[in-house]
Amino acid sequence: MSLFADVQQFVRECGRVTTVPELETLLDGATRTFGFDYYALGHHVSRAHAGPNTIRIMDYPDLWTDMISARGYFTDDPVLAASERSAAAFDWFDLPDIIELTERHVEIIEAAHDVGIGNGFVIPVHIPGEYPGSCSFTVRTGRSLPVANFPAAQYVGCFAFEAARRMTPAIAKFRPQGETSASQTLTQRQFDCLMLVAKGKSDWDIGRLLGISDQTVHKHIEESKRRYGVPTRMQLVIRALFNGQLTFSDVLN
Repeated sequence: MSLFADVQQFVRECGRVTTVPELETLLDGATRTFGFDYYALGHHVSRAHAGPNTIRIMDYPDLWTDMISARGYFTDDPVLAASERSAAAFDWFDLPDIIELTERHVEIIEAAHDVGIGNGFVIPVHIPGEYPGSCSFTVRTGRSLPVANFPAAQYVGCFAFEAARRMTPAIAKFRPQGETSASQTLTQRQFDCLMLVAKGKSDWDIGRLLGISDQTVHKHIEESKRRYGVPTRMQLVIRALFNGQLTFSDVLN
């Protein structure tokens, strides 16, 4: 079977799984098929704070998972930190290009090598309104990553994460209740006003910047609040950030 056919088969089977053990079996097979040794898929939430709305599926050696907990590695994990700063998949050799590695980061990488985890390929997952997440495929210490299979691994990671989300109903509780994309889509002028509100501008300031009256600005903001179902401007900004319509770069630039 060709690599492309293997990916297609995984995607079809991924759409049919209904339990986490089924997904684990599927991921275990795909991990070996594409030349890796281990996988880890989940939200970036520590085990102590994980709840019914978080995903955590992995087959790392028990020694490593115990060490993560005992030494508090989770909060300082350089792979997780880098994945939260990257929209593109990457391998661990790319870490210094994404984040500034600290002594603690180096300690964690070396500890992973010591327990048999060498290098890895990471697919970041960024879904507005949910915890950041990722899917990692790794090889044992001393083995080379199957670079030619990275595209296949990326497909597998994305579809596996979505299957895990589908089987985690509580994730819906992590999103604002009753939201529909149609009702919360803002016009360009409403978005312009919202972005300036997020930057701390008054109606008068916004009107001067956009060439409209402050009364018109007020109407745009009130309509945006109505669409989001919130009573205050602060909540409007938070909700727009929460569902991804407004980004932090919009606010900070």
